[in-house]
Amino acid sequence: MLIAFAPFLIVVPASADPWIPAAGAGKVKLILRLYRSDRVFSSSHFGSETYPSTSKTSETQLKVTGEHGLGDGWALQYDLRAAQDSKTKTKKNKSTTYTSSGLQDQEIGLVRGLRQGETFADAFALNIILPTGSVSSNPQLGVGHTAIEPDYQFGIKHQFGQRIAYGSFSIGPRMFFNSSVTQWRATADVGTRLFRNVDIFGSLFCARTFGVNSALPASENPNASEFYNLLRGGLGLRFTLTKNIRPIIEYESDLAGQGIHAGNRWVFGLSWRY
Repeated sequence: MLIAFAPFLIVVPASADPWIPAAGAGKVKLILRLYRSDRVFSSSHFGSETYPSTSKTSETQLKVTGEHGLGDGWALQYDLRAAQDSKTKTKKNKSTTYTSSGLQDQEIGLVRGLRQGETFADAFALNIILPTGSVSSNPQLGVGHTAIEPDYQFGIKHQFGQRIAYGSFSIGPRMFFNSSVTQWRATADVGTRLFRNVDIFGSLFCARTFGVNSALPASENPNASEFYNLLRGGLGLRFTLTKNIRPIIEYESDLAGQGIHAGNRWVFGLSWRY
């Protein structure tokens, strides 16, 4: 939901919303993600090939993302996460399952609106990633190190006859304080009105890591490691129940990667504007 034309737009993650809400206004989105994987991408190169894994992973993740207007073009944004992760290893026909649950790493920051027109908007965000997820659990739930993430965000809207097409985009590095590791991250969310109260949308997420340093823990779970390269795509529907309440459903698939599990997940969300 973008403040200039909220009835037409999907709420995308807080890191990719360039329209800044007015002071005291905002949006909150409750998200449930169900991820499953029994294959891995190659550890030697980035690509779409997958191979059978000696372990199966699953994650049930609860996210709360949102943005709250502070006035004068500023907003507070956040991405809060908790999950239950499971990993089943099979060796010599014997399977062992490990499970952990709790907080994952949290993200909070400020966003400053730049150009805020009706058909185009952009903004600059500065987020901090707090290492609240356990690295001693098995599976681990966090990276264990603080990072900062400056992002450039922009969004567009265009009228095609009776239909409105729209997109929100974000790009920026995630940089760790304790090493030279930098992960460039980009998101794209585009959609259009399908029926009167139903939108269809697609999403892409890409992450590429540079300057790998052994000081950071490695994990095949991307939520618990920055040692990964990934391209993920999704397709979903957003429903308008009321002016301020909009549920979504999305199916996402890991399309290419390096050194991590390759899987799929269902995403269920409910957004609320205030």
